[in-house]
Amino acid sequence: MKPPPFTYSAPQSLQEALSLLGEHGDEAKALAGGQSLVPLLALRLARPAALVDLGRLSELDFIDIGEVVESEGFVPVVIKSLAFGV
Repeated sequence: MKPPPFTYSAPQSLQEALSLLGEHGDEAKALAGGQSLVPLLALRLARPAALVDLGRLSELDFIDIGEVVESEGFVPVVIKSLAFGV
């Protein structure tokens, strides 16, 4: 089965990617590997109007780790940002 039609974008910057995701709202899906999304598209179980490919964005090549909090023997790591400046 073929996937339904969608718009594919490969932004050159994080700002462009965020703009595209905001422009398409809930109708957009971020693609960053696609191992689980591609089969869903092929079976038409996912029908995004737009795919925004994040795979080549160098701004997303790292994770900025926030503070580490110990809780009941577990040490969860709080992710401060994924290069989104949050």
